[in-house]
Amino acid sequence: MAEFIGNEFTYLLPGELIVSVEPLKISTVLGSCVAVCMYDRDRNVAGMNHYMLPFNKSNDPNQFKFGDTSLSYMLSQMMKLGAQKNKIISRVYGGGSMFTNTGPSFNIGKQNIDIALKFLKENEIIINAIETGGKTGRKVIFDTSAGVISSYLLNEMKR
Repeated sequence: MAEFIGNEFTYLLPGELIVSVEPLKISTVLGSCVAVCMYDRDRNVAGMNHYMLPFNKSNDPNQFKFGDTSLSYMLSQMMKLGAQKNKIISRVYGGGSMFTNTGPSFNIGKQNIDIALKFLKENEIIINAIETGGKTGRKVIFDTSAGVISSYLLNEMKR
């Protein structure tokens, strides 16, 4: 998990996640990766991940790189800190189609989005916003002190 200091900005790298009851400002930049932000306003428990691939098929020890294992771990850690599933609000970001000349089976961004939405639906977690897809990256900033999330599209990359 990423380390953080007080209420300063903390940059979340690919393959990392943060779960906290402390006030944080977490930022990350996404391309085909996905970040899911979850927040229980009643308990002030927040979590954000940044995963690169949908499934951990090879049992890679860095479970945070993968949507299936990262999301499951993040939710369990939030609940350990007192969050209640029925009070958690989520938002999903990223999953852009960053590569040209790839077939539909190689669209990692879409696969990353699909695993997030499936996980949230199966766990009956409310999805408050979905800002996914497209052909450009996004910068996401999550202020956990109030559950406020800002998302900005980056300039379209040259192909």
